[in-house]
Amino acid sequence: MLRRNDGAASPVKKKKEPNSKKKKDSAKSSSTDTKQSKSLATDTKTETKKKLPEKKKPENAVPKKKVPEKTVPKKKVPEKKTDEPQKEQKDNRKQERDDPEEPSKSLYPGGPEAFDNERYDPSKWTCKEYLFDGKATSDHLGKMEEVRGKSIQEGIQHFQAHPELYIAMMYQSSMINFVEAKQKYHLLHRRNTYLYRPQIGTGNRGWMTLLINEYEQLPRFPNNELPEKNRDKHTDHFEFQGRKLHIPYTMNKPIMPGRGMGIGDSPDLAIFHNIDPSDVHQGTIGDCWLLGAISALAEFDGAIKKLFRKTKKLEQRPLPGPNMYTVSLYDLKTWKEVDIEIDERLPVKADMSGKLLGARLSNRGELWVSYLEKACAVHCGGWDKIHGGACTHAWSLLTGCKYQYDIHKNPQTGKYYALGKYNPTKKQWEDHCNCPHEDSGRLWKVDWPEVGGGGSRHREIDKDELFQKMCAWDKENYIVSAATSGAGGHSSAGEDDGLVDDHAYSVIECYDNVAGTGIGMMKIRNPWGQGEIEDGEFDDDGPGWDKYPEIKAELKPVVADDGIFWVTKDEFFRFFQSIYLSASNMTRFLED
Repeated sequence: MLRRNDGAASPVKKKKEPNSKKKKDSAKSSSTDTKQSKSLATDTKTETKKKLPEKKKPENAVPKKKVPEKTVPKKKVPEKKTDEPQKEQKDNRKQERDDPEEPSKSLYPGGPEAFDNERYDPSKWTCKEYLFDGKATSDHLGKMEEVRGKSIQEGIQHFQAHPELYIAMMYQSSMINFVEAKQKYHLLHRRNTYLYRPQIGTGNRGWMTLLINEYEQLPRFPNNELPEKNRDKHTDHFEFQGRKLHIPYTMNKPIMPGRGMGIGDSPDLAIFHNIDPSDVHQGTIGDCWLLGAISALAEFDGAIKKLFRKTKKLEQRPLPGPNMYTVSLYDLKTWKEVDIEIDERLPVKADMSGKLLGARLSNRGELWVSYLEKACAVHCGGWDKIHGGACTHAWSLLTGCKYQYDIHKNPQTGKYYALGKYNPTKKQWEDHCNCPHEDSGRLWKVDWPEVGGGGSRHREIDKDELFQKMCAWDKENYIVSAATSGAGGHSSAGEDDGLVDDHAYSVIECYDNVAGTGIGMMKIRNPWGQGEIEDGEFDDDGPGWDKYPEIKAELKPVVADDGIFWVTKDEFFRFFQSIYLSASNMTRFLED
């Protein structure tokens, strides 16, 4: 059984260089997939510390004594205005893609848009002051604006008056006494800054002053600890790769979103808003097989909410008090639903970085992906147990459907065959396990699904016939995924810098003969939430959209580095070597 052994890094999309040859990554990940192999994915995500521009201390500067944290009194925020000049709007798509600093909407949760809704309460802002040595870490850093020759005191007033725009302000502490013409400070914009964590200085290292605008959507618990009586029985015991993730009453604490711990601290925090495949953003766990499956499932109204349906007051969560969620998954040994109860805490990495281990919140502050992933980890036996797997296994856990198909290309014939866990000789199903690593992995050639024309298990089909079947499966509301290869040193994705080797993607839509052009098109999504095809005929700024305006008019592509992209039928079968199918009509999940 093929198992997706993906690294979980989230690369930033490269800019195209039309007149120069692209550099290929010389170190492609590879793995060998066999029926018996159960190799685990490796976490290839690297961490880098973001540093502010280096500042030199004046020779006559007197080291400032350590100042305890102090809270500036809350103040009502006036109507949102800014004297910052507005950037001229770009005219074409290529320019929009090459200017990621100030996109029209935030690429990460907690941007300025989050503070423009009816749930926004200005009284929940606090401005905290620290000593600082200029060092900080972040998952992503937004615009750092330098202001020279203006009063620091006036800058502080502007910063405190616009907390929805700025997350941090920093300046050399002694500079506040300089003449105004020599004063300087930096403003860190809230848009696209995610999980900003300054390293607060001590002693004579704290030669800078740092102001942080914090929004607390939910009240904090004492010492950032969830009361023991409100904890689940799993989180305190989580481990990953041989290391305990967090120990109660220590610094490396699990994060409770919305409680001033750096995640979900915005008024748009909710379990759901409008569930969408783009809500999924993979973290550091190699579980693209699971998140790709979840992303595909999110295409269908009600499918995700059905999993959470036993959670009381679901639509109102998270509540101010402790939150507990019930997620219903399938036990693959009995094929019956079981309820997994989890608390609101999300695990962080064991390296003391404070970064989330798993999937992050959606760009609109939705929690459902993070909690569903946590429940799946518990159900499968731990975070290591979901580090590598197959989409078909995930769909069985999520939907209880046995009819899962792995479709692969025969390298000798160039045609495709279907595999499943039904043994046609014994006329019985193979044993299933919740953990993908403990599953037997035995697959058999099986008959093709009746939807799409059927066919004997001994029959191999070419890519044109397979594409027609995929279009039929899409119309029947089946869920489909696909994977690039990387085994044996062969890279199918390596032909395009934007695709990732040995990685699972969701197949969102399939269309044949779009707008009468004779061209077949497929809409694909990367569960990382970014990283797309770059050399495709119909990539975000590909030539196909101008060459075939009728296709553009019918498909209405959106230009954004959101992990969603279009490929032609021929491109799909060149880059994706394996297709996964869950043959269950998902309209049974439609909401009334």
